[in-house]
Parts: sequence; structure tokens; C-alpha cells
Amino acid sequence: MQLTQLFKHWSYQVFAPGTLLRRKYEAFKSLLKHDAIALELIADLEELFYGEVLADRQRANHLAAKLSEAVSIMAGQLVEMNPTAYMDLQEYFRKIDFYVRMSLELEQPEVGPPYILSLEDAGAFPQLAGGKASNLGRASKVEGMPVPKGFVVTANAYNYFIDYNGLNDGIEECLRQMVVGDRDLLARLTLEVQEMILAGEVPEEIARGIRFGVSEIISGDDLIAVRSSALAEDGEISFAGQYASELNVPPNDVLEAYKRVLAGKYCPRAIAYRISNGLTDRDTAMATLVLPMVDAENAGVVYSKDPDCRGGNTIGVYGVRGLGEHLVDGSVSPGKANLSRGENPALSPECTPDTNGLPGEETLVRLGRLAMRLEEEFGKPQDIEWAEDVTGELYILQTRPLQAEREEAETTYEPLEVKPMQDGLERASTGVGCGEVYFAPTGESIARIPEGAVVVTPSLKPSLLTFISKMSAVISTTGSRASHFASVARETGVPVLVGQLDQELEAGQVVTVDGTGGAIYDGCVEAILTRARGEKFIPQRVIKQYEKVVPYTVKLNLTDPEGDNFNPEGCRSLHDVVRFCHEKAVGEMFSIVDKRGRGMYAAKRLKTDLPLVMYLLDLGKGLFDGCEKNKLVSPQDIKSRPMWALWYGLADSRVKWPEKLTHMDWETFDKMAGGIFSFDSKLLASYGLISEDYLHLMIRFGYHFSVVDTICGPDAGRNYINFRFKGGGAGFDQRLLRLQFIRKVLDEYGFETGTRGDMIDAKVARIDENTTRRLLARLGYLMAVTRLMDMSMQNEEQVDQEVQRFMDAAEHKDVRLEKD
Repeated sequence: MQLTQLFKHWSYQVFAPGTLLRRKYEAFKSLLKHDAIALELIADLEELFYGEVLADRQRANHLAAKLSEAVSIMAGQLVEMNPTAYMDLQEYFRKIDFYVRMSLELEQPEVGPPYILSLEDAGAFPQLAGGKASNLGRASKVEGMPVPKGFVVTANAYNYFIDYNGLNDGIEECLRQMVVGDRDLLARLTLEVQEMILAGEVPEEIARGIRFGVSEIISGDDLIAVRSSALAEDGEISFAGQYASELNVPPNDVLEAYKRVLAGKYCPRAIAYRISNGLTDRDTAMATLVLPMVDAENAGVVYSKDPDCRGGNTIGVYGVRGLGEHLVDGSVSPGKANLSRGENPALSPECTPDTNGLPGEETLVRLGRLAMRLEEEFGKPQDIEWAEDVTGELYILQTRPLQAEREEAETTYEPLEVKPMQDGLERASTGVGCGEVYFAPTGESIARIPEGAVVVTPSLKPSLLTFISKMSAVISTTGSRASHFASVARETGVPVLVGQLDQELEAGQVVTVDGTGGAIYDGCVEAILTRARGEKFIPQRVIKQYEKVVPYTVKLNLTDPEGDNFNPEGCRSLHDVVRFCHEKAVGEMFSIVDKRGRGMYAAKRLKTDLPLVMYLLDLGKGLFDGCEKNKLVSPQDIKSRPMWALWYGLADSRVKWPEKLTHMDWETFDKMAGGIFSFDSKLLASYGLISEDYLHLMIRFGYHFSVVDTICGPDAGRNYINFRFKGGGAGFDQRLLRLQFIRKVLDEYGFETGTRGDMIDAKVARIDENTTRRLLARLGYLMAVTRLMDMSMQNEEQVDQEVQRFMDAAEHKDVRLEKD
């Protein structure tokens, strides 16, 4: 393949140089198109990699694959432009691409058995049973711990269900589009996935195991609970209230309830929470826990170390009458009691208990003992779900690590001079927030929560979780620290206060919510706000999941085109290949026409009043229709945007051209046999390659030449101007003074400039179309003004005077190049 490509290139070079120019230009256009695509993809990936945009990992994989595709095309097109110089580039690209794919590769899900585990076995297999079931399985082996019988449908069963129903591709297609901030899109995509799952069929191997498991834990028509137990649930990250649990399920409905729990994995709040915590879809494969329903007289949660009393040195018991779902969904304010920590907990006299919804003192003390034993078993404070049935039997239904307050909540501060408008509220989540009051009593109003709002709500509904990233703070009439919403708020640092307000707030009123002090202040109180985090909190897991792929994708190592490492071997990332290809492609086009004008034999002579010999080769849409057969074309025939903009400045009427002196390559003319060439010889002329948005012009003025290479079109990302000026007929010192003049003018217009000897290179890039045309007009005017300036330059003071004179003249003439 490489030898074939080289042979074709050499053949065109020798026998059809005009065709080679066109092929080179077409490759260049394609390269620039994919350069713009690649840079956009790099920007999108950077937002994901650094946590500015929160999206599913499949989106990162998808964008990286598209980036690799664009970069592959760029590398191929650069080789097409000059195969002899860049033939090994594609091998380096393939190596980088391999590293990218390996860095983003996700483990394949395990679809083989076991599909069913007993609750006792679940404790030893967290990667099969998920966090909730595994924790409860461990708890069941603690002596005297009242855990009901149960079984687990494993994460492998979930993976097999997805594979059996052919859902992998459909789910991945939806996941790659999911962005946390786009709630409408998230709602639509998650609904699509849920519908796929609910329409699926439970494989018989799994269904048979579930039915048998149910028969083992209940008798007759007793009801069951089918609860979520995702792999990452109830661990370092709580997933409190994110997933669905099916309660009071008849045995015959267990398979449909199982599918509903699987579908709950893809509800909007769970997806947003998972993504915001840097977890992939495969990190959270859904196992399910099946337990007998408890006919609860009282239910609630125990915090083995409750920070709401005595500086966190008590056990907190929260409870309600009946099932505990109204407690954790924040719709009621529970009863609460505190007990001392230790082997023999006792009700704490320092924290007044509110026993409404709580069991008797004997049961409270027993709950305290169980909480301390579980804390000892797991090695950290626990958040425990309990229930007492109508017979007085106590059950432990769930235990997980207690979500501690963020570090800043532990800091103490000097008393404030400003008085709060409300204090004494329950501190469900600490932190500080300031913003405009927004009332969110309904689902519709919750969906419209504005950025930075202080949300006032009647209860801590789970539906609020989807939009927690928008909130500065939350004030709720009912709820508690024991609600799922408060647990997640503590993870994210959003302050939450609960209680009746003595003074009504107004929509749009600016308030400060102090979750640490349990108070609300009018306006933004600077002394309190300094306690809040200075920057948006981004879990390290979000950043860490991409740390291996960043060096191979978006990191840029090739920053200096003149550096020794600016070569294919120096490319270490896809971004490096993009930079290398763009820089070298522009360089290839910059030197596309040699001094002999090879490939310009089909060019047309430009008819002009200026004493110039110039030939133009139309690469496509550079001239207006009807010029195809003409040997001579005029400036009015030029359609090329960059060419007519440059010509506008070059032909400025204020520039006085000598009437008898033809500007051509006098240096070449002197070297040849004098007098045997006509003044309009192509060997001595200036050359331009033009298209609708492209210009490559080598223009000769006596003993110096200028090269302009530019794209000028509606896509600012592709636009650039490269300019080179070299030579002259005067002494070297005078030529350097002219060079200094040109450089200072170009600096004024924002060009990057560099000089070597009597040559200057300048460039400007990624500018809009109007600015590009304006700069080309100024550049044309500059080229016209400076063609013989070296003859008159004497000192640096004169240079500064000429620069000022030029700028005054260039900028005070009404040049109508901008669009209306």
C-alpha cells in the first residue's frame, strides 16, 4: 500500500503536476474539515474528563471513538499530501489509538451462574449480591441479630437478563447520549431503557430460582419485598433513595416486581446520581434482595453515631408508625430519641426524646445495642433500617455506612454579629448556601428549579434528588436527617433545614441558609458564606475514572513547531497528532508552488493595470462561471473570497506603481541568459492557487518575494492567514529595517511573527470570516506599500514613523469588506 501510494505520488509529480496540486488541495480541505471536528471532540472530552460536564462513561467512549476516526483521516490526508515525509505517521497513530481503546475498555459483564444466593451466603460475595444484600448477609451472621430470611437474585442474573433479551446495544445507545444537566433528554432516554427492560422476558433459569426462593421464605399467600441491591449501593456511596423497592408483592407477581426493580436502575435520579459519582453502568449491575414483608407497627432508622446531639456522641433512633417508607421519603417528620453510645446504651437526658412513632424504651435500648454491634462488625458508624411488627418482634432490614458530614461541617467559627431571621431549625444536612427563594411544592415546579436556588418545599421528596446539583440550599416543612434526600445532600454538601418557619419567605427573596447553625439569614451574609466551599464539588471518582486516558487523548505535548520532538515519533496523544497534522498540512500548502511554477501550466493570466505578471490556477469555484475557456481573467472575474480581499488592498489607489517597471523575479532573470525571456514568462511570474475560500499566492516584487496562504470562510475554526516575506534589492541592513517595519505592523493586527535573517514569517488563525477578509485587505495594502521600501529605509526612528503613517492610512479609509 505504501509503495503504491509513493509510486502514484512520484508519477503525478513528474507527469501531471497540475493534477498533483489539485489532489493535494483536496486532501488539505479534508484534513482541515476533520481538524475542526477533532478539536470540537477534544473540547467535549475535556469537559467530561475534568468534571465540567457530567455524562455517562459510554459518552466518553463514543466521543473518543469519533475522535480516533477523525484523527485517522487527518493522518491519512497528510500522507496523501506528501507520502515521502509522513509515511510512518499512521503507525504512531495506530499505537496511540490502541492505548486509548485499552484505557477506556470496560470489563465485560459476567452472565453465567450463580443466579440465586441465600442471604447467609450473600455476605461473602458482594460482587454478586450487591451492597445492600451483602451487608445484610454479614449482619445475619452476627450473633443475636434479628435479620429475616431472604435470598438474592445476583448481578450475574441481571447481566444475563440484559443479554438474553438483546438489550445491550439499545441501552448503550441511550447511555452515550445522557448528560446530567439536560433533564428533558435524561427523562426521555431513561424512559426508553425502562420500557426495554419491562418488555423483556425473565430467562427460565432465573425465573425458576426466584419462584423456588420465594417458596422457601414465606408460606401461602404471604407478601414479599423485592428490593434493589446494586453493586455500588450501600457502600462508600449510599445511593440512598435512588433505586426502586417493591413492597407488599404477592408471590405470583414476583417476576414482574423483579423487572420493575431492574428498570428502576434507570430512573433519572439514579442515573444522575451514579454519573455524578463517577460510576459506570457496569459498576452498578442490579442484584435484588427478596425478603418477607414485615407487618410493621413501628419502623425507622438508627444512626449508630448521630451528629445531631452532643457533638455526635449519641445513637439516634428515628421512627414512625407503620412502614418506614414515609420516613425515608421525607414526607413526615419522625419521632426521635437519643441514646448514649457504649455496650449498655441508655436514653440520653441531654437530648429530649420525641417518642411519637417510636417503640418502648426497652426496644429503643435493644436497638442501641444492635447498632453498636453492627458498628463494631463493619468497623464504622452505621445507618440501620429497622421494623417492629404487630407482635413486638424486632427486625433489622438494612445496614450501611453512615454518611458523615463533609469536612468543612466540622469546623468551628466565631459567633456572628448579624442576627438570623429564623433559627433553631433541624439540621438535616450541614453546609452554607445563598440564593433566591424558589417554592417547589409540586413535581412540575421541582422540574423547573433554577440554578442556585434556595428551594422551599413542604417535604423532602425523592424527586428532588434529580435536581440537587442546581440547589444552593433546601428548607423543608417536614422530613429529617433520616430521609434519603438528606443523606444524599450530606454527600454533596447542600445544606438542608427542616421545621416550621416563624416568618414567611417570598419568592425571589435572597437568603443565606446556614445548615451548620440551623438558621436562615436575610440576604447573602459574607461572614457565613466564607464557610462554604469555594468551588463546585466534584467527587474525585469522576476525575479518576479518566486519568489513564487523558494522556493519550486530550493532553497536548507538541507545543513548539520548531522543537526537536515535533515529528511523528514525538506524538504521544491524539491531540498531538491533530496539532502535528494541522501544522504540517499548512506548511505543505505554504510551499505548494516552487519558483518554477510547476503544475501551473493550465493557469490563467491575470489582466490588471498593476505592473505585475500573475497567473491564477482555479482549484474549484475560485472564478465566476464563464471563465473556463478564457486565457485572460480580470480581477472582476475573481470569486475567491480571500483573493479578492487581498487584491482589494494590493490594488489600493493610493499606492503609486511605476508605469514602466514590470514587477517579476528579477533575481532569477539576472541568473538566466539575459534577454531570452519575455517579461510575461511563467518562469518569472507570480502564481496564485484559488478556490472559493482558499488562496495560495507567491508574488514576486523585483528581488524579494511574498507568500500568502489562507483560508477565509464561514467556519472560524478553519480560517487562518500565513504570510512570508523575504529578500530585497538593498543592502542587508536596509532589508532588516523594512522587515522590522513589517513585523511591527503585523504585530498591531494580532499576527504571531518570527524572523530569520532577512525573512519574516507571520500567522494568525481561528478568526471569523469578516476579520479574516479585513486582515487580508490590510496585508495586501502592506505588500504594495513595502515593495520598494528597503531602498529608502535609513534608521529605526524612521521605521516607527512609517509604522504610524501606515496605520493611520490603513485604518482611516472606509474599507467596505464586512458583511452588513
